[in-house]
Amino acid sequence: MRLDNQLVIETPERVELRFALANVGSRFLAALIDHGIQLLTLFVLGLLVAQINDVLRDLQLSRSVELWLLALLVLVSFLIYFGYFAIFETVWNGQTPGKRWMRLRVIRIDGRPVGFFEALVRNVLRTMDFLPSGYALGVMSIMLHREARRLGDLVAGTVVVKERLGTTPALDQVLSTHAADVRHQPPAVMDDIGNVHALTADDIAAVERFLLRRSTLPEKARPWMAARIAAPISQRLGVSPPLAPEPFLEAVDRQYRARAKYLVD
Repeated sequence: MRLDNQLVIETPERVELRFALANVGSRFLAALIDHGIQLLTLFVLGLLVAQINDVLRDLQLSRSVELWLLALLVLVSFLIYFGYFAIFETVWNGQTPGKRWMRLRVIRIDGRPVGFFEALVRNVLRTMDFLPSGYALGVMSIMLHREARRLGDLVAGTVVVKERLGTTPALDQVLSTHAADVRHQPPAVMDDIGNVHALTADDIAAVERFLLRRSTLPEKARPWMAARIAAPISQRLGVSPPLAPEPFLEAVDRQYRARAKYLVD
């Protein structure tokens, strides 16, 4: 979902991930930097091959050696042109030198990091964006598409977003804050959590999904996701947001199951 030049993704744990979409100007500058690096690399490679070719001529080697050298130059040039973006975006988690300079990143449309397949597909189709000339089709697609995606992004299922700077806290800072809250929370049974009758079926499903999947979550993401789920639930229950969200969710699940068992009995 797009909202005010933002991509909003809701995870199965009901956590909203918001990404600022990259605009045409920043993407064009990032591409300009990357293509500049490509051209500079090809220029240096050409000079190197010319020097090697002069040495081979002085050695009076056969013509076939020069042809093999030319074939190698064509192959390396092909890899630099088509493999530059795919390799960098795979190794650097969705970034090239130009994107890193402009604080941009390629991600999958579901918010996950791109893999080699997505990076390869979106960049193989990059040549289509030059039609009829000078990135015309690519720029038009970015400007008209509601998620600012070019043809390669549409086929690969990717989108380019901005990395937030300034006063916005980093994810590691948010996670460490929640982790500190959990560590300093005194042990408590947490039986008095309010009336679970106020919770909806979606609330309970979100709690159950988190508790079932929490052992598979990354260590830093686990307390953050627990806090994001616990916040609206505590509000619905009419209690203060818990400093220890995971025990709070355990208490909600425990009380809900006890109530359900009582009704069945």
